[in-house]
Amino acid sequence: MLRRRRGPLLLAAAAAAAAGAVAAALPSGEGRGAAPSVLHAVARSSRAVYTIGFVVVDYKYSLRGLAHGSADYRDKLSEVHLRSAKKILKLCEANRGFYVKAGQFVSSIRQVPKEYSSTLSCLQDQATPCNFQDIKIVIEQKLGKDLHSMFEKLLTEFERTMSMELDFIQEAKNSERTASCFRKNNVVKELTSKEVLTMEFCSGYKVDNLNSLRKADISPTKVAKALIELFGEMIFVHGFVHGDPHPGNILVSPQGQGKFSLVLLDHGIYKELDQKFRLDYCQLWKALILLDSQKILELGEHFGVGKYAKYFPVIFTGRTIESKSILGTQMSIEEKMRLKQDLNSLGMDDISSFMESLPPDFLTILRTDGLLRSILGNLGAPRHVRLLTYAKCALYGLEEQPKSQSELAGFLMQINDLRHKIMSRFRRILQNTS
Repeated sequence: MLRRRRGPLLLAAAAAAAAGAVAAALPSGEGRGAAPSVLHAVARSSRAVYTIGFVVVDYKYSLRGLAHGSADYRDKLSEVHLRSAKKILKLCEANRGFYVKAGQFVSSIRQVPKEYSSTLSCLQDQATPCNFQDIKIVIEQKLGKDLHSMFEKLLTEFERTMSMELDFIQEAKNSERTASCFRKNNVVKELTSKEVLTMEFCSGYKVDNLNSLRKADISPTKVAKALIELFGEMIFVHGFVHGDPHPGNILVSPQGQGKFSLVLLDHGIYKELDQKFRLDYCQLWKALILLDSQKILELGEHFGVGKYAKYFPVIFTGRTIESKSILGTQMSIEEKMRLKQDLNSLGMDDISSFMESLPPDFLTILRTDGLLRSILGNLGAPRHVRLLTYAKCALYGLEEQPKSQSELAGFLMQINDLRHKIMSRFRRILQNTS
């Protein structure tokens, strides 16, 4: 019973951990004394501790005495899920900042109870706004101009650059760098400082809002394909990845070629992948596509996970390393049984060792891929859309490397041969799924 209740309790524990991190990182702010800042931090932490305590006690006592799996148990569990989700929503709205980001992430994961995802989804695009007068004061103080005068006869200018400063200037530069990869920009540089970010307003629908997409005659499957192609190129080719792709940060605008265009919001968190990691990750997907188990295990050594590399195919493609089935198809019953036996032999030490061994770039990729898979699932995209796109982008990422004339000729022959093999495999997938 404990294992089945672990999910909601882990969500609560994550929020509690975030409380300490946010409180410790709170800036004192200009014109604010140390005492009010400390009191503010204490209030936020106390609010989090109270909420988490309520959630834990609620689960423990509300389900006590009920037979696991019974109708009464299921009904009561749903009630507790909903009650706890509402409590956590209030916590996120009250503490704001990182708590809102954590709530957005939880609402984007398909594995959490539906009561949590539906309740917290409002944080993706309907979070409680700050008082505009407070915003106005910051803008005028930091930019040194009257608010109205700054937006008269406004000229837009774009600049492509990169920096590692942790402020809104960095977010603007992240946006510009991403724009340089995809030929679109919307940052007003003259009206941007460390505390102020001015961007073009873009209208559109949340990427997983199926009703709005269908009313606008926009194909959800085409949106899914465009989305995974966008992030596939970020990961495998450019090595510069948006770090928070939850549905509230991705809009579908009913404009552009093919009836729509994607709009990326919130460029504050990006991860620049190490060049060696990016190339190894491209090689990993090449090996996953070609069922090259030896190469997968070899790359596991590069990533520092050793024997646990055999689980890469399960994590990314949903099949075992011994599988010879067509990519994109479900595991056979025999494969599932062998995998279950294998996973049952793993202890917490194994899981901890695996996660701790992964390089930071890999953890970023896992989180991003998890959010994207959730969105693709909500859009109803076939499994092979993601796999085929990642395979194509991985090959492009390898092609980007400079080579001598003789090396290039041989490499291009290998790539053409590889493309032929991959396309043959996916034609069979499409025939089997049609």
